[in-house]
Amino acid sequence: MAGRFGNVLELVTEEKYPVIGEIKQVMRKMGALNALMSGSGPTVFGLFADPKSAHRAYEELRHGKSSSLARQVYITNFYNNRYAPKASEGAMN
Repeated sequence: MAGRFGNVLELVTEEKYPVIGEIKQVMRKMGALNALMSGSGPTVFGLFADPKSAHRAYEELRHGKSSSLARQVYITNFYNNRYAPKASEGAMN
């Protein structure tokens, strides 16, 4: 389902600000199921199936070679805990 998400404003905005596409590409490379621009921008977010991939993407965008792409980088916990791994499985706390 995540692969079917889209934002029509990305087409116009990415043309003017290619960094949006670069950030999305990094997130996908690091394991995001999808990455999108939120609304009319400037926020870009990634959807990850597992916490380890999300943390790798965070580290890459915050401290890695891609750190110049984004001014602020955040990571959150699972919203729906029913599908989140248990603490013994490496859940983020």
